[in-house]
Amino acid sequence: MNGTLRANVTGQGVTLADPSTASWFNTGAFVVPPPGTFGDAGRNTVIGPGMVLVNMSLIKNIALGRPKTLSIRIQANNVFNTPPLTGIDTVVNSPTYGQVVQVGSMRSIQIQTRFRF
Repeated sequence: MNGTLRANVTGQGVTLADPSTASWFNTGAFVVPPPGTFGDAGRNTVIGPGMVLVNMSLIKNIALGRPKTLSIRIQANNVFNTPPLTGIDTVVNSPTYGQVVQVGSMRSIQIQTRFRF
């Protein structure tokens, strides 16, 4: 069986009280459908983790006499470096079934300077 088939719903609750990256949802809520059948699980049954990212930029313009100006810009994405969890394995017969398997990009910082004359 490959990962393209839908699973069957067992009737158990899908959400966990305290999800973690090792167990994001109740894996007992789904089972492999019988061979030759299409499972009865609906779309978007498993709700993934939310994402909160804080981005920031600071700009300082320094006048060096007319018309010369030096601009310094610092830009940071994901300032607090919280891991954005982006992928959950929902393939019933997978070894990582029910686990978070992908993480988005972590903090990145860029510094830019511009001299205008």
